[in-house]
Amino acid sequence: MKKSMRRSISFLIVSAFLFLQVLPYLPASIQNTPLIYTLKKGSVFNPPEIVDAAGLSSASATLSNPRLSFHGLLNVGVTAGGSVVVVKGSGTGGDFDTRNLFPNDNVLITGNSAISVASIAADLVTFTLTSPTTVTAAADANMTVAQNGTLTVAFYTAAPIPLGGSIKISVPATATAGNDGVPLSATSIAASGFDTNGMTNANTTCPGGFTAGTFTTGTGGAAHTFTCNNAGGAVPAGANITFVIGNTIGLVNPAPIIGHVRGVAGIVADIYNIVAATYSGTSGAGSLIEDLSMKTAPVEGVLVTATVDETLQFTIAGQALGSTTICGVAHVAGLTTTATAVPWGTISSGYSADKNEAAQKLTITTNASDGYKVYAEQNDQMGLEGNICSGTAPSSGEYTFGASSCIRDAHIGTGVTTPSSVISADWGANPGTNYGFGYSLTNSSGTDAKFTYSTVYQAKHFADMEAGENKYAIGAEVMTNAGPVSASAVFVCYRINIPATQPAGYYYNKLKYTAVAKF
Repeated sequence: MKKSMRRSISFLIVSAFLFLQVLPYLPASIQNTPLIYTLKKGSVFNPPEIVDAAGLSSASATLSNPRLSFHGLLNVGVTAGGSVVVVKGSGTGGDFDTRNLFPNDNVLITGNSAISVASIAADLVTFTLTSPTTVTAAADANMTVAQNGTLTVAFYTAAPIPLGGSIKISVPATATAGNDGVPLSATSIAASGFDTNGMTNANTTCPGGFTAGTFTTGTGGAAHTFTCNNAGGAVPAGANITFVIGNTIGLVNPAPIIGHVRGVAGIVADIYNIVAATYSGTSGAGSLIEDLSMKTAPVEGVLVTATVDETLQFTIAGQALGSTTICGVAHVAGLTTTATAVPWGTISSGYSADKNEAAQKLTITTNASDGYKVYAEQNDQMGLEGNICSGTAPSSGEYTFGASSCIRDAHIGTGVTTPSSVISADWGANPGTNYGFGYSLTNSSGTDAKFTYSTVYQAKHFADMEAGENKYAIGAEVMTNAGPVSASAVFVCYRINIPATQPAGYYYNKLKYTAVAKF
């Protein structure tokens, strides 16, 4: 070989060597192109083994829902229409009891659609469903509850990711089908993993400048892989990367491995490795730049329970005289009531507010979710010496009921001869010739009065037990609300009026108020 050729070859070799050494010092936009990125690994100032050794830093893998999925077996079969389920204490399900099951969890029993859990028994193996099964399931049939959510992987790069490079996240997969959304238990962590629940590559949220790459469902125990491709320019070392899996379809958490320890000596998490890696090519192709293994630990949730007692407080209070106006009538003189008595005392014909009007206050508090009703009834009309007043109207006149004399129930309204305990009518500001005993209502606190006296004296009489008026059947409510209330109060305004010929004597009857809460 001629001396001049040897010089040329030596010059080219030395030039190429020097070129490789300066590559790490070129601008990032140049050195991170795929070709230059590959060539610069020949530089003594940037050996590949140093880059790989640096690895990703400050890496984390966070589950938005850290609860383990549920997988148990039926201890005994459940026939179609059944709603009581018993968990088997052994077998191929990882859940041998109900410690990993919560009310409102949607349980999928073989052959049936998912049904939510209504309640869990204290024996820790029995639970009930909110609706019955539609298909019979035999003993040892699978029942599962999928717990799903997002997996967020975050890290800092120790080496640049070139344009056209990629990020790949590897997530443990089960040895069996792992993309149907049904979590099944395995005998070990190595055979267990997450279910991708029908995901595609569109179900990832890539870092800025990256686009979704190839998604692969793990089979036979191989990991699920999710990738994002760098399409926005070279990413320098020290970049903060966040990669989210499950943006619209949640990643299904593993069920407990068979033999998982829980609830007795403490709760032990099942630990899974998540691997993040960067590559020089798209979708995890090309050369590995750096990688790091992270751990995530799904575990049973902690069911916090408290029972709020059902409450119902109902009081009847008397009303003393004063300047208060109740049902449009000023109670400034005359009758004072107590909680247990409306003592009219001696009355005579001719109406006046101080002797013909009285009131009591009804107050109720309840936490019943569907509210309450307060019903009113009387044992009979006001009989002389408590005698029976047969029927709803006098047999003659205003007070004769067969052989008895009674202060009749008010018959309110023009032309009305048979009084009504259902429909209120105008008794007027002055009873006039509308004789009898009746009542009206006005709200004291809240708006729960079934009706009110209005601008005229709307009134009715109490349901009459002797006449067969069932307070529930005829809807004889005085107060009602469809939800919980606190100290809702109503005034019951009593009115009495008798004709001049009413026989002398002591008349009385008994009223009863019944508060019914609807829990």
